[in-house]
Amino acid sequence: MDRLRAYQVFVAVVARNGFGRAAAELGISPANVSRHVQQLEASLGARLLERSSRRLALTDAGRNVYERARRVLDDIAELETSFADPDSAARGRLRVNAPLTFGLVWLAPLLPEFAGRHPAIDLDIRYSDRVVEMTEEAFDVALRISPAGPESHVSRRVASTRMRLCAAPSLLARIGNVGDVDTLLSLPRIGYQFSDTGNVWSLLAPDGFRREIDTPCAVTCASGLGMKAAMQRGEGVALLPDFLIHRELASGEIVSLLPAYRNEAMDIRIVYAGRRHLARPVRLFIDFVAESFRRPPWDAPGR
Repeated sequence: MDRLRAYQVFVAVVARNGFGRAAAELGISPANVSRHVQQLEASLGARLLERSSRRLALTDAGRNVYERARRVLDDIAELETSFADPDSAARGRLRVNAPLTFGLVWLAPLLPEFAGRHPAIDLDIRYSDRVVEMTEEAFDVALRISPAGPESHVSRRVASTRMRLCAAPSLLARIGNVGDVDTLLSLPRIGYQFSDTGNVWSLLAPDGFRREIDTPCAVTCASGLGMKAAMQRGEGVALLPDFLIHRELASGEIVSLLPAYRNEAMDIRIVYAGRRHLARPVRLFIDFVAESFRRPPWDAPGR
């Protein structure tokens, strides 16, 4: 058995999430892919994949083997690259996960420029507000909006954002001005389906004390875009990130409520596996995203 080839095949199966797709990528038959994986399992004395008619799942041993084999293969690719022409085109597959709203509004418009610079990099972008397991789902990088990256990965901060209370002028025309937090208790709220706080709003007052708003939500949406649309229709008050609403706030299409009550800034981070040598496509993508958001347009002075 060619052990290096077996590890390459196994990594391709996991990365492509299927024997057929791995076979197409490697230019071999599905039967050969299956044979390599079976031989690898036999040589290690451990089952690496749980196979079903619908999907593949890594076993604990498979996850360990995948992480270590991927790291070794990346090191080999990095070694080969170091001897290659530095002006040669970067190539390879790059799987990226990004939050749905931020990804569609801000990341997607940047991708044609990245693809134009690096046409030999095969981009596979998945937008989802579900927090993915990067190793299990074979993502190379992920964008996350949180105070910090997960402990099992390293991350690079590329920007920050704040959550802001906002409402449509049509709603305020019906209810009047919102002068204090107590007024919020009687107003319809727009909630977020994937909120990790259970849609409890924690607002930091100017005096340093926190006020929590935990009234039932009149509307619950599965994305920030859905929340924004419902808020603009006057269906309720929303707590939304400034990267999503800064243009409408500036134009007066929506109104900021209780601006003295500020929320801590959240980092927008690009997360990747904590390995010593990054594959060239990963490194190029990280640098491209970081440079693109070096001066984010929603982070204007005075906001």
